[in-house]
Amino acid sequence: MRIILVFLSVVFTVVLAVSTFAQAPVQQGTGSKIGWIDTGAFGDEKAGITKYVNAYKALANEVQPRQAEMAAIQTRIQGIADDIKRMQANPTVPVAQNVLAAKQDEGASLQLDLKRKKEDYDALVQKRSSDVLGPIQADIGRAIQEFAKQKGYAAILDIDKLGQAGALLALDSNVNVTKEFVAFYNARSAGTAGTATPK
Repeated sequence: MRIILVFLSVVFTVVLAVSTFAQAPVQQGTGSKIGWIDTGAFGDEKAGITKYVNAYKALANEVQPRQAEMAAIQTRIQGIADDIKRMQANPTVPVAQNVLAAKQDEGASLQLDLKRKKEDYDALVQKRSSDVLGPIQADIGRAIQEFAKQKGYAAILDIDKLGQAGALLALDSNVNVTKEFVAFYNARSAGTAGTATPK
């Protein structure tokens, strides 16, 4: 199951040509292969990139209290809306206008508070995702270059982004190197320093 973090958008752009490919003509059988990677699978808890998954979880845990706070405000707003609806449901029962106005004012105030908290939350997520996930994304990009060079790939395409762009017309599953790269990266980074610690 993939981890989902609301409002968080992590972008990998991996359409790579190894440096040697740009320097000299590709000889048949050497650096002439093209493979594809599904970068959307990197966040898979069971089969993804361990360092990325752990950092993603840490970030999700960091912002969870703010998500819970916004959800609680939304619940209160819905409760007020339900109260107003009940008050107005029976036209034969008079409604105290001061009570109705007070509830409407409370609801409007909560909506404004929620809007501000949502803006603060979005800004926090953008900054912390850059701080926490940015270095890992950059390292993954370097690792893909290294993987491509070692394995003789002229190019490795990001199939996830191509699919989102509607640029994918046909796909050969035989050149899917996602699992191979994930194993390569997890082994490569197993002995390296940990990820940035969320604040």
